[in-house]
Amino acid sequence: MTDTPESPDQLVLAALDLFGRYGFDGASTRAIARAAGKPMSAITYHFGGKEELYVAVARYIAGRIGTQMAPAIETAAAAREDDSPAAARAQILRIFAALVSMLVQKESAAWARFIVREQMEPTRAFDELYNGPMGPMLHHITRMLCRAASHRIGPDEARLRVIAMFGQVLVFRVSRAVVLRSNGWDDIGAAETEQIRRVILAQVDAILDSLAAKDGA
Repeated sequence: MTDTPESPDQLVLAALDLFGRYGFDGASTRAIARAAGKPMSAITYHFGGKEELYVAVARYIAGRIGTQMAPAIETAAAAREDDSPAAARAQILRIFAALVSMLVQKESAAWARFIVREQMEPTRAFDELYNGPMGPMLHHITRMLCRAASHRIGPDEARLRVIAMFGQVLVFRVSRAVVLRSNGWDDIGAAETEQIRRVILAQVDAILDSLAAKDGA
């Protein structure tokens, strides 16, 4: 991000941290401006007020997620309805591998705090998150899951299964302390990320295998 006195980027990053930690009401504009090294008037100048700054934070998170997930999502979006179940499975696994890489990185900690708050009490900021990367990603994986299951399940069931699979990845971010303590890890580095990725992909594969088994049920 550009680091100049005229740029609002420092305010967005400071607000991201404080909104995630203390919520909208708990993070004062004074504290945000101080953390960003800006005068309070900069918030009004760049955003018009605290609420618009909050929405700008959500837009920033959506942009960062969208950028990191773009290669996998764009490939899935270009997939054809007549692609084979095996091809659809490969697309799903690629997206979940990318999700693991994104969610275990340190940068995503602040995103997760903000997003979890918006999950519990959605505001206008949730629209930025959902209409940005979340909704399209859910749509594409749902479509791929129906295809991977040879359409033996419909979109409603597929959507719920995809959300459940998302949860398997998200837990490694929101329950990071448990992950570290239980495994005796000091941090999640490249080796630990690969272990997590291997487990997640095996579980996604098992879910897809169970759907494939319905064919002979």
